[in-house]
Formats: sequence, structure tokens, C-alpha cells
Amino acid sequence: MDIRNHRYRSDVLCELNTMRERAELTDVVLEVEGRSFPCHRAVLASCSPYFRSMFTTGYAEAKQERVTIQEMSKVAMATLLDYAYTGRLKMEPDQVQAVMSAAKLLQIAFVDRRAAEYMKDHLDVSNCADVMMYADMLGDVGLQEASGKYIAFRFNQVVLEPAFLQVPLLLLQSLLNREDLITDSEDNIVQAALRWVEFDKEKRLQHLPALCRCFRQSFISSNQLVELESKCLPTDCKLAYSDITTLRQGQTRTEMQIFPRLLKEGYSISDQDFHRVAPCYDPSTGRLHTMDIPEHLESISVTATPDDELYLAGYICRGVSQYSRQTTFYQYNHLTNTWEPRCEMISPRARCSLVYLKGYIYAIGGDETKETVERYDPSCDEWTSVPAIPQSMSSEICAVTLDDSIYVISKEGCYCFSTTENKWSKIADMLKPPLRPQAITYQGSIYCVDSNDESGVEVYNPSNGEWKLSETTTFYFDMAMLMEYGETMYLLTIYRHHNHQEQWISPTIYQYQPETDHWQDLEVEALLIPPLEEWLDSRSRTDCLTTRMIPMCLGDPDAYDELDILSSSSESSGSGISDDSDSVGGLSDEG
Repeated sequence: MDIRNHRYRSDVLCELNTMRERAELTDVVLEVEGRSFPCHRAVLASCSPYFRSMFTTGYAEAKQERVTIQEMSKVAMATLLDYAYTGRLKMEPDQVQAVMSAAKLLQIAFVDRRAAEYMKDHLDVSNCADVMMYADMLGDVGLQEASGKYIAFRFNQVVLEPAFLQVPLLLLQSLLNREDLITDSEDNIVQAALRWVEFDKEKRLQHLPALCRCFRQSFISSNQLVELESKCLPTDCKLAYSDITTLRQGQTRTEMQIFPRLLKEGYSISDQDFHRVAPCYDPSTGRLHTMDIPEHLESISVTATPDDELYLAGYICRGVSQYSRQTTFYQYNHLTNTWEPRCEMISPRARCSLVYLKGYIYAIGGDETKETVERYDPSCDEWTSVPAIPQSMSSEICAVTLDDSIYVISKEGCYCFSTTENKWSKIADMLKPPLRPQAITYQGSIYCVDSNDESGVEVYNPSNGEWKLSETTTFYFDMAMLMEYGETMYLLTIYRHHNHQEQWISPTIYQYQPETDHWQDLEVEALLIPPLEEWLDSRSRTDCLTTRMIPMCLGDPDAYDELDILSSSSESSGSGISDDSDSVGGLSDEG
């Protein structure tokens, strides 16, 4: 007979832990910060190579009944003993570093690794510099590199934190030498270093020559060079700079148009082989790139901040009920072309509108009543509820921001939420209630088009609270989309032609002339149409988001078989949005 008791291991651990709590058959007491921990040597040795060596070699502690453990907190020891006797690791967030340090000392690899993973997953602007210094002290290369990458990604924010001023010289040099610093200019890097020097100028000014070797002189402004040279350095000290003559990745950011809802049709969401991407188009070069989209999402909404941070909300449907949906929320990492999970929303939402305003992300509608709203604070990764829209929205909505307010447009009506007064108010309805509204703000007004109705473009003026028809141009289309690039607004229309044998698409783009309130039809011969015609779907509203991206970090459409429609776009001379004026690349701002 050969029978295995699958509960035996857990039962033995459970009994050993009970004996520890009662101090039964314990043969050693660990003393930590004045607290006594009765234990079993065999359990300690089986969990920790540190204790195995202590108890099985000629150390004095091998025969002592009481062993004092230095350089460890009693809370950390209690956590590790609970793990040794139960196999369960449980600790408060503010104890993770102490537990990780204790785990390294006692050589408990599992706890060490999981604590490091926890810190990697919970990096933020306020703690990443501290984590990097902590990882450097412990010699944890993986955690140090993870925190360094995080700092590089949010460099402009991190350098303003107090912890940045405490970074030691060698770590600071390693940061300033990084190729992947996300900042607009080399001057920003110089200014961050000077801020570090000024924090303790008497001691740190001597390190300025070493820091200068991290700066790429070719990209430093003349005024910034003059400021550097003006520092009171010893007379025999000369400043030398890095000889690297290429831009850092963050300085190659280019204004692009992102079409986050243009997900290729015809593939099952459950298909594991389907790589979900959204096109990113660079009108200045006519090149198409791809941005990865999290898999298994039923729909997505994306918004951008003025600092080019991207946030995405989507949902996974696990059943027919609204409450079976799981709303997911992500922040985009420009360096890795991936979306990093953030705190989930309070309410399950499908196809919500996502907007940024004054440091917060707002998720509007998409819930069961399509009227609730919540606000995300990136500084603390937390959602809070805000007042709901006074009117339940049964149809599709869109939301835009202007000044200090959020405007919501739908077939049921239009509403404005004042962030200063924290309340909603009813505003004038559109002249023709839109079934699928798509809107952008431009020069202090809101422009809206019903993306599936040839009713024209309406414009809302907040100063008089009225909607009016923008010009009297008649547009013929199956799908329309408002876009902004540079300082100019455009309307892209798609008209599908059919006959008995084939169908074809006629794209037209109109450039808005604000001085005359006129939409100028840019001639096809003089126009480079974005290579997205086959993606544009007349059955749903499509948004265009303009923000700066890092071309070298984005995907190549040719890399995916699913994107064969786009395979020739990057080399085609007709793949941009532009007129044929003498403007340098891309869209012209001239009428």
C-alpha cells in the first residue's frame, strides 16, 4: 500500500507553530530589540542557511540557549518567524524594507525576492530615489535598475522631490548618464544637477566637474553653459563634458496622433495569438507606428496629460451583468511601450469617457446608470467619487475639458462640471442631438461632430452659452473625426462607395480656418491621407489623441501579421496628413 497524506505538510507546520506559540519543546530563544522569541532550531535551520550555519558549525551560538540578533527590528523578526512556521508572508507596506534587510541577513531567499518585487510594483515619484539608494546599499542590482528606470521615466517630477537631493554622487552620475531619461532638454538635466549641488554647496561644488562629464554639451543652451562656467570653482579646475553627440530618448519625443479605438476588427478577444495594438501616426514623417494595448479588454478609453502621460481605462466582461465587469486602469510607459496597472476604479464601467484636468483623471459614465463620475489622483494612486451627472445617459457620451470645467455631450443633453465649485450645471443642448458625438476643444470653444450623421460641425461658445453651426459647409460621410495637430484643427471624413462588384473609400480632410469660420477642403493631390482608411469603422465613434511619443520605443506595424493592411504605409509617399506647402514636415498651419 502506498498512500500519501496531502495535508501532512500543512498539518505539521500548523502543529509546530502552535508549539512555538506555547513555547513547547523550543530549544533556543532569539533576542531582538529586547523581545524574546522562543523557537525550534530545526525549523530555523530548515528555513534559513544563516541559522543552519550557526547551529551546525563551531560557533558559540550553537550551544547557547539564547542568541541575540543585531541589526534587525523585532517586527521584521516576527514577520520572518511567522513565514518560517506558516509559509505565509504578511507585512505592512512601511515594514517591507526592514523585512527585506532581515531576509538578506538570514538568507531567506523567497522573502527577499518577494519584498523586492513588492517595492518594484509600488514605486512612485516620492519613494523611487529612496528605494534606489536602499537597493544600492544592499547590493540588489535588480531593484536598483528597476528604480533607476522609474526615475528615468519620470525624471522631471522626481528631481523636485526632497529624496533626490540625498542621492550620493556615484548614483547621481549613473542617473545623469542614462540614455533613457525622459526630459525635453539637456538643460533640464543640468538644472537638476545644479539643484543637487546647491543643496550643500560647500561640500558638493567640488563634484561639479564630475557631473559635467554626464552632460551632452552639443545640446546644452548657451545660457546654461554660461551659468555652469560662472560657478566659483578652483582656478585650476576646468569643466569637461560628455562627448556623446546623440539625443537622449526623451529628447526625441515627437508629436503624434494616436487612434486608441482603431483596433483591428475580425479577431476574437479571447484569441491568445492576437496582438492588440493601436496606430500612432507621425504626420511630420508620414510614418506609422503601433502602440501596444492591454489584452482581453472589451473597450478602451485613453487620455493624455500636458506632460504626455497616457492613462487607459478598459473593462473585462465576465458575464451579462453590469456587476460582472471588471474595470481596469493603466498608465503608459513610453520606454517599454507597455501599460502598467494602477488602482482599479470604484465602479465597474464600460466605455467611459476619460479626461484629464488640473492634475486629476476623471472617469465619466460607463456605469449602470451612465451618470456617475470618479476622479483619480496620480500622486497617491487613488480614486474618489465626485458628484454624478444630473441626467442619466442612455446613449453614447463624450467629454472634453475647457478651462476649469468638464463638458459632457450626449443625445440626452449637455452638462458642465465646475471643478472649482464641485457641481454640475445644465448647458444648452446641441442644435441636433448627436447619436455618437465626438468633440475637441480649440481656441476656447468646443467643436463637436456626430461621427455618423452628416449634420455638420457644431461649436459651443462658453462665453454666451450657445451652440451654432460652424459655417454652412455640407459634409458627406459615413464616418467623421475631428483632429488637432500643431495649432490647427482638421476634420477627416470617410465615405464608402459601393457597387455590385466592389467597394472603395473616399477620404477627405478639411482644414479649419478660424478667422473666417471656414472648413477648407484640402485637395487630394495636395494631401497625404493617414494610412488608416481600412481601420475606420462607421459603426462606432473614433477619437484622435495628439501627444508626444518616442518613435524608437513604439512598435513597427510590419512586425504583426494582423496589421498587413498597414504594411506598406511607412514607405508610402502618401501616408501623412499634410498639404504640399513648404512647411517643414506634416500639417501646415497656413490657410
